[in-house]
Amino acid sequence: MARYGMPRFTTLRMVALSVCLLWALSLQARSLPGFTLIRFGNILPATQQADLTTQEANLRELLRRAPNDDIALARLGTVLAMQNKFEESAQCFEKALKVNPGDLESHRSLATDYWQLGQSEKARTHLEMVLKAKPGDSLATLLLGMVSEDLGDHQRAAKLLGDVLPLVRQRPETISALARANYNIGEIEKARAALQMVAGNEAVFQAGRLSAEFKDYDTAEKMFLSIQNTYPDAGTLNYNLALAQFSAKRYEPCEKTLLASINYGHGTPDAYALLGWAYAKQQRADEMLKAFEKAINMAPSNETYFIDLAEASMENQKDPTALEVAKEAVKRFPSSSQAYRLKGSVELKSYLLTDALKSYTKATELDPNNARAALGLALTLWNMDRNDDAAKSFEEGVRKFPQDAFFLMKYALFLLNAPGERDAAANARIQELLKKSEELDASNSETHYQLGNLAIQENKYDEALSELQIAARLDPDVAKVHLLLARVYRRTGHEEEAVKETQVHRKLKEKEDRNVDATAAIGTRHP
Repeated sequence: MARYGMPRFTTLRMVALSVCLLWALSLQARSLPGFTLIRFGNILPATQQADLTTQEANLRELLRRAPNDDIALARLGTVLAMQNKFEESAQCFEKALKVNPGDLESHRSLATDYWQLGQSEKARTHLEMVLKAKPGDSLATLLLGMVSEDLGDHQRAAKLLGDVLPLVRQRPETISALARANYNIGEIEKARAALQMVAGNEAVFQAGRLSAEFKDYDTAEKMFLSIQNTYPDAGTLNYNLALAQFSAKRYEPCEKTLLASINYGHGTPDAYALLGWAYAKQQRADEMLKAFEKAINMAPSNETYFIDLAEASMENQKDPTALEVAKEAVKRFPSSSQAYRLKGSVELKSYLLTDALKSYTKATELDPNNARAALGLALTLWNMDRNDDAAKSFEEGVRKFPQDAFFLMKYALFLLNAPGERDAAANARIQELLKKSEELDASNSETHYQLGNLAIQENKYDEALSELQIAARLDPDVAKVHLLLARVYRRTGHEEEAVKETQVHRKLKEKEDRNVDATAAIGTRHP
């Protein structure tokens, strides 16, 4: 399945260089006799670049005669930064600060160099020195906000960048940093408000991709639609629009967007593959197959489309088709871990456990870092009732992939379903795994459902209600979630809500019973 590939905006060279150049203007008051301070825009004309080279040579000659002249060192650092020579520039500012530790301009400029070089902690240290001495320094505030976002201090980044909105709104990269910080701390409306400040086709397009990255698909769709008639790359725009619609489970609009784009000559393999998924979600298997076949024929060397077709076929209960596709994928891509992982997945779902074990073992041999293959191996052992081996595989997996939320959740499910009585240590381990999984990825309905179920068992109904409401919001078509919601409402005296949830559960359960695959293996539900 296609995914958004979002570039990070917070460390773009243009932002750091722009801040550095703005600060460079402050050196005019202390510029050296015989050296002209150049005022410039984003791109230096050739004549100004030549002048910078001359200034660099003159400053180096001056420093040869007076190596501890802090003003000359700072000026050379600025000239070097303007030529993207950030390591040399940082060395100059470091030397200048040894001579004059209280020079705020050098602290700010050195912070910019450090940030450009990826040394964000050092950048933060010098920016905090500047702001301690001069709290109202808006440029230092701006850059510290950007640095804080790079370091994952989203709360502080949102506060700092929000304090200097006139500067933030000047560049799409800084606007995106503010939006990203607010998305990360759950301030969705503030993030949306920030993105409203962007202007221009490319800036709006990137804003749409950013909102999609944070699963704010409504905002993404609005952004993409606003430039649909003006964006120069119509194929890319419409694909991203369709992807936002698909991610929001708006499969018919997604289909229409893709068909219109294809009719205008933008029929890329990715577009046909996404169209295949849109058909799959609408249970239109014949059209799904044709769309994926088109993608495969256009790019036969790309294994991704084989994987998509097989997984979509499984979703449509077309397991024999999925297995044939998986076998063809292994044949065409014999050294691909993902191809063998796919084959194992189909075999596990079809309860061909011996074959699944072989396929997953081969997948992990080809790529020991394939987390999905390692998970499939553990699940297969579990389904074979080799619980000791399964437990060992799960433990090895969570040690190797501690940041894989889905793996952690699946291990928790294994422990929940393990035979025998659970002691306090086992319960604590399950809670730990689920909480960590939720922390890493709060978008998985199953994780919230299991946490809600555990909270009910401990009579923590407020906590259970919160988790189950999130689970229902993330995946409203899962019957068991509404059953537990009805139970919680009834136990807390909310009979009207309990009746409503019971009715929803009955309807969904009937639908699930009609579509159930009686041969499906335990725990094979994949994202």
